[in-house]
Amino acid sequence: MHLEILLQEQLVSARQLAAFAPGKVLPLTPGAIHCVEVRINGQLLALGELVQLEDRLGVELHEVYRQEVAPEEAW
Repeated sequence: MHLEILLQEQLVSARQLAAFAPGKVLPLTPGAIHCVEVRINGQLLALGELVQLEDRLGVELHEVYRQEVAPEEAW
């Protein structure tokens, strides 16, 4: 199964895209770290926020949306 952790989505213009280069910093909206989406195969599974785990980042889940999953798709 494909697990995605989505921090933010935004539209960019062709001009903004052309300006992408190594070292460029992409700003996030204020509060983006508090509204992280966790998706499984493109479907929203949970909402959470980024947290620091020693030397790594993690996602603390605040809301989990359970759906029926066929046994061959269970994770």
